[in-house]
Amino acid sequence: MRQRDGSNMTTGNPSDRIRLLPPEEAPDTLQSLYAKADAAMIDGDLPGPTLFGNQIRALAHNPSLLQAISGVYEAFAATASVERKLVELGILIVSRVNACQYCVQHHSPLAHEAGLTTGQLQAIQDGDWGEKRALWSDSEWLIVQYAEQLTREPHKIGDALFDEMRRVFNDRQIVDLTMRLALCSAWNKFNDALRLDTETAFQHAFAELKLTE
Repeated sequence: MRQRDGSNMTTGNPSDRIRLLPPEEAPDTLQSLYAKADAAMIDGDLPGPTLFGNQIRALAHNPSLLQAISGVYEAFAATASVERKLVELGILIVSRVNACQYCVQHHSPLAHEAGLTTGQLQAIQDGDWGEKRALWSDSEWLIVQYAEQLTREPHKIGDALFDEMRRVFNDRQIVDLTMRLALCSAWNKFNDALRLDTETAFQHAFAELKLTE
C-alpha cells in the first residue's frame, strides 16, 4: 500500500462543488496538517485515526474548525483504547452502510494493514457480512453488529447487544468506539455531499487489494 515514488500524494480529482485549497493558499498554522496528510501513505503505516488530504483541503476554508477536528483525532490516537483492527472494521461497516466510497477506499487498505483479511474485506465490499458469520471472531462479529446498528437505527440498539458489548469492552472503550463510529457517519455525509474524490495514493492502495465489485 505504499506510494511508489512519494509523488502525487493527495491530488485526486478536484471536487466540482468546492475548491480544495492547495498548501500555498493555506495559512502557516495549517502547514503541518497538510504535510501529515501528504505523507500519510509514504511509509504505509498509520498508527491511529487521521484526516486525509482532500478532507484537509476542504476544511482549510475554516482553519479553526480544521484544527479543532484534528485535535479530536489526535486525542483518539494519543490514548487509543480499542484495538486498531476493530476500529478500522467498525469504520468500514459504517462507511459501507452509508455507501461512502471515499471512506471505504481509504480504510480498506488501512484495515488490511491492521489485520483484516481480504476475505473479510470482500464481504464488506459485497455488503453480505451478515451472511458470513464464520469469517469473524467473536469480538469482530460484535463490532460488525454494533457498527451496523449504530449507523442504521441507533435508538434500536437493544439491551442484549449492549450487554455483549459490556462483556468485552469497558465504559471508556465503548465511549471511544461509539464516538469514533458516529464521527465516521458524519464524515461519510461530508465527503459525499461535497463529492470529495479519493486521493491518488489511496486509490492505488485500494486497487492493490484486488477486491471485486
